[in-house]
Amino acid sequence: MLDDSWNAIAIMLRDRGIAQSALGALALPGADAMFASASALIDDWRPRLRSQAQAGMDFLMVPATEIAARPEIFRFGLNPVLLRLAEAHIGLPVAYDGVTVQYTMADGREVSTRDWHRDREDRRMVKLAIYLNDVDEAGGPFQLLPGERADGNFYLREKADADLRAAPPVSCEGAAGTIVFADTARYFHRGKPATKQDRAALFFSYFAKRPQRPYFCERSGLTRRQIAVLTEGMTPEQRDAALWQRALPLRWRFIPPAAL
Repeated sequence: MLDDSWNAIAIMLRDRGIAQSALGALALPGADAMFASASALIDDWRPRLRSQAQAGMDFLMVPATEIAARPEIFRFGLNPVLLRLAEAHIGLPVAYDGVTVQYTMADGREVSTRDWHRDREDRRMVKLAIYLNDVDEAGGPFQLLPGERADGNFYLREKADADLRAAPPVSCEGAAGTIVFADTARYFHRGKPATKQDRAALFFSYFAKRPQRPYFCERSGLTRRQIAVLTEGMTPEQRDAALWQRALPLRWRFIPPAAL
């Protein structure tokens, strides 16, 4: 059962595919420690990530080994309220696919996740983004196109999807600590190409325990052994969500993690 404030977020996800709030307003235990840890991580990795971008790399993220060394970041995504919200939206027992710390350089390029796309893991998903710096219109805000698509076209083709482009995107600008909830499987979305300021953000991912396409899952880069260690001492509900692969049919468990 969700309280009124969380139920309002669930309704917006259901009706619009997206909702926005502030991390401080949600009073989630461990939020301050998680945010401080992730911010320090980005401060440490910023020079290396910028160097990777200058070398031509399109998708930038802090290595999963760094997340494994900071349990407070991974475990935040297993907050029971977040699991209940994801389950309420997806309508099935929920899996938690971990967290990535992503970086976007302000080079204006429309590449990788800065191009319009839908996520492939499942029919419905909840992705939770948390900005680690202030993000304005030129700073790479998360954007979502309001027209829902139910077919298998995962990337936006200008001619085929001109009807979707006709409606302006929902653009989520906000201060550091802004939190965005989105169904990234049903709706086209992107990180708008940043032009004036780099953007750093956390992305937590949820889908059903038996996702439609398990071969596109396990996107965090964490190994199953690392996840088992990170969830030691947590509740059965939390461990089941994080170790969702154990509930798959045997033949599916041998599918290797998706390439990042």
